[in-house]
Amino acid sequence: MDSNLNLLQSLALAALQGVTEFLPVSSSGHLVLLRKIFGWSDDGGLVFDTVLHGGSLLAILIYFWREWLAIFRVYLSWSKIENRKSKIATSPQSGKWPLGDKVADVENSYYLRLPWLVLLATVPVVFAAPVLKPILESDEIIRNTSITGMSMIMTALLFLLAETHPRPAAPDTKMTLWHALFIGLMQIVALLPGASRSGWTTSGGIFTGQRREEAVRFAFYMAVPAIAGAIVFQTKDILAMQGSAADPAALIGGFAVSFITSLAAIHFCLKFFRVHSLRPFAVYLVIAGLLAIFMK
Repeated sequence: MDSNLNLLQSLALAALQGVTEFLPVSSSGHLVLLRKIFGWSDDGGLVFDTVLHGGSLLAILIYFWREWLAIFRVYLSWSKIENRKSKIATSPQSGKWPLGDKVADVENSYYLRLPWLVLLATVPVVFAAPVLKPILESDEIIRNTSITGMSMIMTALLFLLAETHPRPAAPDTKMTLWHALFIGLMQIVALLPGASRSGWTTSGGIFTGQRREEAVRFAFYMAVPAIAGAIVFQTKDILAMQGSAADPAALIGGFAVSFITSLAAIHFCLKFFRVHSLRPFAVYLVIAGLLAIFMK
């Protein structure tokens, strides 16, 4: 980590990253702006960035532990059903599967489809990220306040457009594979600093007919492979480095702060978007984006 960052500055960056990773305001954009405002270096922080993302990833895994357990259970039930299907054709009494309605309940379960929906939604960025990486990491082309500001304003306009989309007539609209792919394509744009990943994927969910709260929840599910993949890519770069002067206290403190603030941000978003829209964040992003553009 860059020697110009002391422990207090490191913890401030960790708190900002943890909160903005899940609020629809762009963590990368805010980190660029914070470093620019206070004159903190944006070089040499690869180890630190990886640790912060690790804290956010752990927060998702812990917060949604019930969902991960539900996926495990439904696949366990599905495996048992398939095993019995292979041994018994039909029930001699009723002509139905021996497990009756349980078969239909499991096969129609959202948790049976959820891993595949998340996987498909992740495919576009898996192919796009390595191709775009050299450009996205360029300070002259992308990582500057002008691009960050324009991306924020573009995201704000997306939020306003999403909020004009008609609400679904049914309480819940079943997400299809095509819906997941569309949301995944939206995630590619979020590679730009200032273009919120959670904001773009949530908007994509709204455009496909999902309720706002469910769109936010699916965006958080998508964060697991997205953040894990980013950690893998960063780890490869770290191993290629000659050495690291990372401060252990800053790493441990940054991980803890990122984890705690990420938990708080996840909880806040799920509660907030039950009754509120994306419009307040659109207003904020327009103001922040204009400030970023005119920042020297």
